[in-house]
Order: sequence, then C-alpha cells, then structure tokens
Amino acid sequence: MSSGFWINFNPAANNVLSNLSNVNSQVQQESQVMSTGQAVNSAADNPAAYAISQNMQMESNGLNVAVQNAQQGVSMLQTATGAQQQVIGILQTMSQLATQASQSGTQTVSDRAGLQLEMNSLAQEVNSITNQTQYNGLNILSGQFSNATGGQTVTLQVGANQGQTISFNIGSTDVNSLGVAGTLGTAAGTYTDAASTATTGGVTSATAASIASSGNISLVSNNILESGTYEIAFTGNYNSSGSMTSGTLQLEIQGSNGSWSQVGNSVSVSSTTNQAITVGDAATGAAVSITFSGSNFSAVTASGAGTYFQADTFQISGNGTSSGSEGNGWQASSNVVGLNILTQSDASSAITKIHDAISNLTAQSEGLGAVQNRLSATISDLQNTSSNLQTANSVIVGANMASEQTKFAQSQILEQAGISVLSQVQQQPGLILKLLS
Repeated sequence: MSSGFWINFNPAANNVLSNLSNVNSQVQQESQVMSTGQAVNSAADNPAAYAISQNMQMESNGLNVAVQNAQQGVSMLQTATGAQQQVIGILQTMSQLATQASQSGTQTVSDRAGLQLEMNSLAQEVNSITNQTQYNGLNILSGQFSNATGGQTVTLQVGANQGQTISFNIGSTDVNSLGVAGTLGTAAGTYTDAASTATTGGVTSATAASIASSGNISLVSNNILESGTYEIAFTGNYNSSGSMTSGTLQLEIQGSNGSWSQVGNSVSVSSTTNQAITVGDAATGAAVSITFSGSNFSAVTASGAGTYFQADTFQISGNGTSSGSEGNGWQASSNVVGLNILTQSDASSAITKIHDAISNLTAQSEGLGAVQNRLSATISDLQNTSSNLQTANSVIVGANMASEQTKFAQSQILEQAGISVLSQVQQQPGLILKLLS
C-alpha cells in the first residue's frame, strides 16, 4: 500500500487489528488444549484424528461394560456353585443314612423308619436351598437356566461387538431332578380278606383262617411311602368251640427283593366289632390304622382248637407330588420325601441313586467352575485391551503439554505486543491534525 496520511482511515491500525485477532484466536485454542489436555477437542481440530478417536472411545466404553457383565457372571456362578456344594454335603449325609439302613440283621424296620424321617427332612432341605438360592431375585438352581424344556441359557455379552458372548446352563438341584426323591403315600387303602398260608415276616405259618371281611386303612403319619407293598399279618389262637382266645396283628413291608420285614411290634386284638387298631411303629411314623367292619376275628374256616394265620396285602397310593420344579413354576416343592430306605433292599438301591446324584451334581459344579475360570481370564483380557486402547487414543488426541505451553506463552507475548502496537498506531490520525494548526 502506498504511503500517505489519512484521518478517516488508518490502514496500519487495521493491519495490526487483523493480526491481533488471529493471535487472540490462537490463544483461545491453545487455552482449550491446555485446559483439556487434548490436542483434538472437536472435528474441526483434526477431522481424521477425531473420527479415529471416537471409534476407539466407543470400543473402550464397550469393553468396560463387558468387564462388568463378566464380573456379574462370575458372581452368579459363585452363588450357584456355593449352593451346589451345600447340596452335595446333604447328599453325602443321605448316603450315610442309606448305607446305615442297608445293613441286614442289625436294623429293624422301625430303626430304618427313624432314618427315613431324617432322609425326608434332608430332601426338604435340598429343595429349600434350591428355592432360596437367588441372584438378582432369580432362582438360579430351580432349572429355569437349565437344558430342561422351557429353560433358558445364560448368555453374557463379554465384548464390545456383536457375537462376543459366553453362554452356560445351570442345572436344577431339586431332589426330583437329582433322582433322590421318594413318593409319600396318602391316607388311602382297603383291607381285604384274602386267606394265606405263606410264612411272612417271621410269623410262623399256621392253618389258614378267615378273619374280618373288610376294613378301611389310613396312614397314621407321613412315613409310609408309595411304591411299597404292605400286609397285615394276623395270628389267632382259637379254642375247640371256635372262639378266639388271643390274637395279634403285625404290619409288614415287602422289600424290592421280595422279602418281608416286620414294622414295629405286634398288636394284641380281640373280637370286638368295628374297632380301630393302629399297627406298626407310630413313634417313627411307619404305622397304619385299620378300622374293621363286621364281626372281627371270630369267623374261622377250620374247625377245632389251634392257631390260625392270615396275611392280607395292600398298596399305598401316591400323593401326586410334582415331578420337579419345571412343572411347578420353577419352584421346588416343599412336600417331598427322600428315597425309600424302610427295607434293606430299598436302602441298598438308594445308595446307588444317591451316589449317581453326587456324581452328576459334582460334574455340574466342575463345569460351572470351568466357565468361571474362563470368565476370569476374559475379564483380565478385556481390562488389558481397554487399557491399550486408552493409551492409543491418548497418543492420537493427547496434547504435548510442554510444546503447548511454549506455544501458549509465545501467543500471549504476541497478543500483548499487538495490543501495544495497536495503541500506538491509533495515535497517528491525531498527529496529522497538527499539520492543520
């Protein structure tokens, strides 16, 4: 621009003002860099670096959430395996009871009935643990996360991208699913006259007799199980006129091998009509009550004095206990009993079933433990990857603070110099006025 003197236009001031504006903009930009520690704070700063940074940040955020997901999975598995260990401990106790009850010659049915009460209590405790073991309000051992019909698989999102998942199932621990449940009998049955001469349960065989025509049978308590075959063995002593001088009733149970065992002590009876008699062992619950109808114990098919015998069998029907938590709204039933150990042969069979349950549940826990170890390794890998991504992102968008501080100081000096020069060049029009004076 040519030199000259003007009072209505100051080109020097305009030049200084333009430079000062640029310096001021640079100061503001460097102030933002200094305050955030990032060289790229918006897409305008570096479009390519900004895009890369956002993608890395998205990946890092996803990995951090995936770590939380995996940690929740570990917590769920720890809850499940801890409860499974408790159930295994109960199964070990069940095994001891079955082993004790399977001993022949030293155990009466009444002894086994006492063990049966404890077996039933343990079965109820297993189902209680099944219902009380929860994670985030969900019953995780009831089978709803198993391979059973209607169950679902637990799927954990353990990565920032689609398909990066770990899935597993948790089996049910209720006694039905484990195969260690018995079936409790109901108060139903009918005593029917059926003369027999077989030697049964230690009762000496005698001449066949015909006693009461019929009677109703009910359970005294809840320790008589379905699937057993029971009988009432009658032994009566009669005089020459056909009158019973003494008689006994004995409750007996048949084992799976066909042998009969007495339950409790025999009960003395008379010829009273319509009497209710409890036979068995009421103390342990292995007892039934018989209410006879008609004339009891007085009609004898054979003549003459002597001892007469009759054994009438009957069955106990089941109570319709649910087959498992799957059919019970994923709730294990509280109305359960343990495996039948009232006879030596049934107790022996129970040992194998309980051992199988322990093996199966141990295998489940082993599998869940392997998943837990996998999740722990995944968490470590996710944390390492996230840390590396954050480091890489910092390299791209992070500010070199030493360099930025130098630039900031330089811009501040230029800004101060510009203000000073602007103040001086603005005085030039005033100097021109002196030419007019």
